[in-house]
Amino acid sequence: MKSSKIIGRISKVLSLFLKNFSLKMNAFSLKKLSDYMFAIAEKIVIKLQKILPLYVKYYEDMIDKEIIAAKISKSDNVVHMGCGPVPSTSILIAEKIGANVTAIDRTSRSVKEATSCIRLLNLNSMVQIKHADALNFPMEKFDVIIISHGIEPRDEMLKYVSRSINDNARVIFRTFSSGDGEITQHDSLLKNSFKVDKVVSHENHGLLISVVLLKK
Repeated sequence: MKSSKIIGRISKVLSLFLKNFSLKMNAFSLKKLSDYMFAIAEKIVIKLQKILPLYVKYYEDMIDKEIIAAKISKSDNVVHMGCGPVPSTSILIAEKIGANVTAIDRTSRSVKEATSCIRLLNLNSMVQIKHADALNFPMEKFDVIIISHGIEPRDEMLKYVSRSINDNARVIFRTFSSGDGEITQHDSLLKNSFKVDKVVSHENHGLLISVVLLKK
């Protein structure tokens, strides 16, 4: 089977799930299931790295909206927390606007695989992959902090980020809405710890939203 057909089928399954089936689930249950599905998809991509560019493109519409919402520019120093084995966010930000990105993950295997992805796409000079625990990673020097929706422990992470970022930083937190495109009670900590600047919906990704946060 050709690489394009493989990634096409993966993307179709993910899209159908997020656009249709996921709308009938609550945000908490949806998170667990979606994390599992994307973990499987990324294992396939790692084994068949020829399909990496096509898989990364699946996230392009989401990253485009986040770049606009958080006003990310080439001069920004960006960190992506919880990049996983396929650091699609870091890849797209580096390719689209030329910003320097630091992508971190606490799992050594994910770091090794993410490093391989960056090397394959010749982005070594723009994207640094680091093995680190986000709960004690220095945040002060970064202008944009992106928190993946699969990262855990969520509440501890948000509290740490709120205390550690500089006054002008923008935080992008990915989570699921209740179906109306707004923040759920499950993420009430956001409003307690940050100033909520924008909430961006992603129609092609079901209930997934990106919340732009500022220092309170």
